[in-house]
Amino acid sequence: MRRVAVVTPWFGARLHGGAERQAFEIAARLSSRSHAVEVLTTCCRSFSDEWSEEHYAPGVEIEDGLTVRRFPVDARDAETFDAVNARLLRVTREELKAGVSPVAVADARAFVEHNINSAPLLEHLQEVRDRFDAFIFLPYLYGTTLRGLPLVAPRALLQPCLHDEAYARLPIVAELFRRARRILFNSEGECELAHTLYGPGIHTRSRVVGEGVETELFDAQLRVEQQITDALPRGLRGARFVLYLGRRDATKNIDLLLDAYRRFRADFPATDLRLVVAGTGADSFDAPSEGVFDLGVVREETKNALLRAARALFQPSQNESYSRALMEAWLAARPVAAHRQCLATSRAVTQSGGGWLAATADEWARAFATVADASDEELAKLGARGRAYAREHADWDRVIDRYEIVFDELDENVASVEPATRSRQTSLRAVHQLLPDVVCGDAISNHALSLRDGLRAAGLISEVFAKRREAAMAEEARLFTGSEIEADAGLIYHHSIGSEVTAAATAHAGAKCLVYHNITPSEFYAPYRPGFAWLLETGRASLRRLARHFPCAVGDSAFNAAELAAQGFHAPGVLPVIVDPDRWNTEPDEALMRDLQDGRTNVLFVGRIAPNKRQDALVHVFAEYVRLDADARLVIAGEGRESDPYFQNLRRSVGRLGLAARVVVTGRITDAALLAYYRTAHLYLSPSEHEGFGVPLVETMWFDVPVLARGGTAVNSTLGDAGLVFDSDMDAPRVARLAYDLARGDASLRRRIIEAQRLRREAFTPAAVRPLLDDLVRHMETQRAPRAGVA
Repeated sequence: MRRVAVVTPWFGARLHGGAERQAFEIAARLSSRSHAVEVLTTCCRSFSDEWSEEHYAPGVEIEDGLTVRRFPVDARDAETFDAVNARLLRVTREELKAGVSPVAVADARAFVEHNINSAPLLEHLQEVRDRFDAFIFLPYLYGTTLRGLPLVAPRALLQPCLHDEAYARLPIVAELFRRARRILFNSEGECELAHTLYGPGIHTRSRVVGEGVETELFDAQLRVEQQITDALPRGLRGARFVLYLGRRDATKNIDLLLDAYRRFRADFPATDLRLVVAGTGADSFDAPSEGVFDLGVVREETKNALLRAARALFQPSQNESYSRALMEAWLAARPVAAHRQCLATSRAVTQSGGGWLAATADEWARAFATVADASDEELAKLGARGRAYAREHADWDRVIDRYEIVFDELDENVASVEPATRSRQTSLRAVHQLLPDVVCGDAISNHALSLRDGLRAAGLISEVFAKRREAAMAEEARLFTGSEIEADAGLIYHHSIGSEVTAAATAHAGAKCLVYHNITPSEFYAPYRPGFAWLLETGRASLRRLARHFPCAVGDSAFNAAELAAQGFHAPGVLPVIVDPDRWNTEPDEALMRDLQDGRTNVLFVGRIAPNKRQDALVHVFAEYVRLDADARLVIAGEGRESDPYFQNLRRSVGRLGLAARVVVTGRITDAALLAYYRTAHLYLSPSEHEGFGVPLVETMWFDVPVLARGGTAVNSTLGDAGLVFDSDMDAPRVARLAYDLARGDASLRRRIIEAQRLRREAFTPAAVRPLLDDLVRHMETQRAPRAGVA
């Protein structure tokens, strides 16, 4: 049994709104599973009542078997709130930008300050934060969540009920998603929307638990045709009609539906297909349109009869995290039409095959025509598909099972906090790492830090040692002078070009392993920096000498492991680079996010300016690309030195091609800026001819940006079945055409590539790589080299 608090602004068994009803069902059904559940809410009665007025007495009472603790509401300036809210509602969908506040800072602050708030509830949360195993906050939009969740963040489960709207882009809302211990979604579409709005930093904490519908009502009630007929309003008995069920107002797109129905009637004036509207709302739509029946609020029995008698349910809303009406229609074996641009409902329709999608008024009009012309058998077939989907995704028992899984995960996480609680499968007490430099944003440095975290999680003492480190990395790495690593500790040495720490690594007497990150072939640098080319050649030549000192070795890719084998290393393995999406659980550069979401296509490449990366070829491909997509920019996010001959050559190429106003070469950038570039990219395009791994290829996958890359070296093994690869002999116009298809031209291709990338990126997460690290440590113990001298 766990102690669970459900925190919500309003609560009551008779509240019929989406989130309010969901809060009641979650609390009641968790309680029925023998969890100790308390509901923490305010004395306000409902969304539609004045939020600063108390309709219930404060205190504790038992309602429908649940312990409900109500707290007084704060005074508020409703006029100020309404003014800010009006500004938020006026922001059009076209004006909304991810990572950018839709209103000024003062307005965003006023929205929270004059929301529904309860200082006593917040004080109570602080008092009891250690007494509950979990706090479930829903929905995201109100002060009880906005201010309450941060107080108990380590145990907070955010159930946002998220819509694609201006409120979702307020900075305080983004902060909720960054801080919650888990984020629980009603649908896969809602989860996808959240990742679009807040980035991949929420990935490892996201869970789709779903929402339920009382399926027993559709199994037990109105089974006989005569019962259905008798429960219908008299004017609809025997009629053919499409049903809209929900709030009757513009925010649910009912105006679009009515416009579409009028167009349909204009095209087919003799039709007998009616449109029936049922639900809450002050507006009436009966009089202006022939064939429209506006029933207002109907009884449950009538609603169920309407669902069973309708030819289809139409759900035009774009603001849904989950649609009860959609699931209820499917449980009644009726097909559904949903808005193509609402991820929650459109994904459900696509996955189930239980209906149609539409967006514009003309498309909805055609959907009416489809329903009018379809045979009963065709509609029944679609309805059966939807019913099968709803039985899986709208069953409360299965939903609560998924909550139980989340609770179990929290228990496991608590148990794994202390390394001593985990048994080590090695006699080694410590495994340290050694590399020449630790630099912010450097791929090898990031890899070493990820491995350190994995070693510590396995119960080992682990530090990263380097000869040099940036000041900002002082907390992450220790300086190496030659004697810091004890002889009986394991050592992981990261080798690239070779350095002064190489001798110390070869001389280490204990268990050790060489991790190879590749050395760029010298011929790439020879025309530009002959001296550096010589260093590269020398570093590659030293590999064969190192082989006898490191009986245990791995490459970070199969390509690198094969190179080790060719240099005499015995049976080298593969330890991939860890690319952890948690790294991006931070705020992006808002100014950049705003500038980059200006309607232009953003083509991105990430990596230092280097001859093997072939940025010179990239700008030539981009010159061809702009012939297809004139309003595009190329962002080369990487460090380059103005004195570097290759960098100068790149600058000259940009100028000769007339691309100076279209190509951004960022130089060294902050993590917040890099996050902004990734989040706003439409395509990742890499012409690189030599990659030992290609970390940005994997990073890009976490942002649902399709990858187009030159094949060869490690690129193919890193991408696997994901991304799109072009051959080295493909000319610039053909590569540009592929790029355009992925970025703008072929939506189905883009979707397929992104779906494949979502699968591939999981191979590089800590969860996937750390078991390989554990195996490596055990292997290090069994492969001890004789005491080595200096290489």
